Amino acid sequence: MRVVKPAVVVLGASGRLGRRLVPLLSAAGVDTIAVTRSPGTRQSSAVEWITAELSDRGDQARVVTAVSERCGGPQRVVVVDLVLDRSGVDGMRRSVHAATDTVLRLRDRLRECSAQPHLIAASTTAVLAPSLYQTPYGLAKRRQVITYAHAGIPGIALLLPILRQAADDATPRRWPRWSFDHAANELHSAVEVAPDSAFIVKVPNLGGDAPDAADGQIAPPIPAVLRAHLQCLLTDRNSLRAHRSAARSRLGLSPPQLRRRVDHHLAPAELVRRFADRYHVTIVRDHAVSTPDGGGTPPHA
Repeated sequence: MRVVKPAVVVLGASGRLGRRLVPLLSAAGVDTIAVTRSPGTRQSSAVEWITAELSDRGDQARVVTAVSERCGGPQRVVVVDLVLDRSGVDGMRRSVHAATDTVLRLRDRLRECSAQPHLIAASTTAVLAPSLYQTPYGLAKRRQVITYAHAGIPGIALLLPILRQAADDATPRRWPRWSFDHAANELHSAVEVAPDSAFIVKVPNLGGDAPDAADGQIAPPIPAVLRAHLQCLLTDRNSLRAHRSAARSRLGLSPPQLRRRVDHHLAPAELVRRFADRYHVTIVRDHAVSTPDGGGTPPHA
C-alpha cells in the first residue's frame, strides 16, 4: 500500500521538548497536529492545535476523533509522546498513564480508519535503573516503555539522558547531558526513520563502560543518605526532586566499581542488556559517545 501525506501528532506540544519539536516539523513541511493542555501556547498557524487534558477521558476521546478525521485513510501517522507533568509524583503518574492510554486509543482508531500508526516516545535512561536506585518517575516510564514495546505499534522509545535546563545547571559534570534543542533534533530524526514493523528502544552510548566513568566522586555521609531517604518516604512523598535526590545519594554511597555498573545516567552495557533480556525488548544503541553542542559533556571530562 502506497503511503501518502505522512502526518505527525505531537502529544505534549507545549512542553519543553514539544515547543522545540513542533517548529522543526512545521519548517520541514510536515502535516502536524499539536495537542496541548495550555491554551495560548500556539506557535504556528500552519499547525493544527488541539487543547485537551489527556487525563480526562472525554478530552481523550475528542483528540482521538479529531486525529482520525484528519488522518484517516491509507497514510502513515506518527504519534509523538512527549507528555509529562512535573508538578509532583501523583501528577507525573497521571500524565504518563493518560499519555499511554491516549496512544493506545489512537492506535486502535487509526487502524480502523485504514491508517498506519507509528510511535515515537520520549523516555529516559532512568528506566534502566536497578530497584535500589529507582524513583517513581523511572518506574512509571519503565512501565510505559514496556507497554509500548508490546502494544504491536511500530516505532521508537528514545531513552534520553539528563537534559540541561540552564547554563548553571548543578547536575554533576560526570553525567553526560543534552540540551533540549539537541533532544528535539534527535526526536525529529526518529520521526523520519521510525521502523515500519517493529518497536525498538534506542539508547545513546553515554560512556558507561569507560574505566573512570564513576571515579573521583566523594561518597555522601551516611546520615545525609538516610535523611534524604526518609524525607522522600515521609515528608516529601509527592516531590520528584526529593525522590531523585534520595536515589542519587544511594548511588553515591555505592563503591565506584559497582557504581559504574548500575549508574543509569551513563547507560552501561550491563544495564542495557539486563533491561532487554528481562522485558524482551529490542535495543538499538548508538556507537559513538554523544556530546552535542550546547549541553553534552564527555562522560569522563
